[in-house]
Amino acid sequence: MKWSEMRELSRMQREGRSLGDIAALKFAYLAGSKHTGNERLHTLPTPCLEVEMAELRALPEGTVGRAFAHQLDRDKLEPLVISDEMKQRLADNPLALRYTTTHDLVHVLTGFPTTPAGEIGVFAFMIGQGFGSASAMLWLSAVIYSLLLPLHVPGVWHNVRIGLRMAREAKPMLEARLEDLLPVPLAEARARLGLRPETIAAIAPGHDSLLINWVLAKSPAKAMA
Repeated sequence: MKWSEMRELSRMQREGRSLGDIAALKFAYLAGSKHTGNERLHTLPTPCLEVEMAELRALPEGTVGRAFAHQLDRDKLEPLVISDEMKQRLADNPLALRYTTTHDLVHVLTGFPTTPAGEIGVFAFMIGQGFGSASAMLWLSAVIYSLLLPLHVPGVWHNVRIGLRMAREAKPMLEARLEDLLPVPLAEARARLGLRPETIAAIAPGHDSLLINWVLAKSPAKAMA
């Protein structure tokens, strides 16, 4: 990432811009506008996954959308929102918009928790599925996790393998209409996507990190961005 790009992200953070805008632009800078994933998204009406929490909470228990709402409520999060200005700016880079707004939903569909081990697992899955820019970023992230969170090393590296294995087994999800799966029972949605129960069962749940929780408590916006 260029110094000017890092300065812009820092400025957006200071100005209180939405986390969705910051995350999408950061991904766009890291992945580049010529990533092949952009070519696969032309079949979607919009690359952004846009949901309302009230509608998700009203869905029947056991559905994808209700599970999605439970996860966000448990972690005290809101769905990431992308401004119209950022949508227009990234019109030629829909991959950044899709990755940013579907990341939390992919957690639900794949079964990876939001622990450090779960985060690296879902990142491995998304890289393996073509959401991300390069596999080098995955291995670098795993090394950084290992250095900063040594107690999480077994779960981190286990879930990297599980995430990549799941990516090979599942149907392509980058251009999938994940929005249409929100009212569908979770087990049925997973079957449609080729997510195997035995692979999901092999995920290492990991555990929360005191360090990450402390950082989040100190500065949620900075940490999330």
